[in-house]
Amino acid sequence: LHLLSRRQRQMCIRDRDSDIKLLSDAIRVERFKKKKSQEDCANILGISIPTYRDYEYNPNKLNLDQALILSEFLDWNLIEFFLTDILQNAIKE
Repeated sequence: LHLLSRRQRQMCIRDRDSDIKLLSDAIRVERFKKKKSQEDCANILGISIPTYRDYEYNPNKLNLDQALILSEFLDWNLIEFFLTDILQNAIKE
C-alpha cells in the first residue's frame, strides 16, 4: 500500500531533482563570486578535485559537515539558502 499516488511520487522526484539542480547552481555561483576554484574547494574539504566536481554537480552526496565547511569557506549562509527555498516552495503551494 502506497501512501502517495503515482503522480504524487513523480512530482516528489521532480521536486527533488529541481532542488538538487538549484543547490548545485547556487554552489557554483557562490564559488565564482568568491573567486575560488574547484581545487580551492577540494583542498579545504580534503578531497580530490574530481570528487569535489562530483559533489558540485551532485550536492546530495555532500555530508552535512562538508556542506557547512564549504559554506563557511565561501562565506555563504547555507541555512538561509535552504530557508529561502522552503519559504518559496510554501508560497507556491
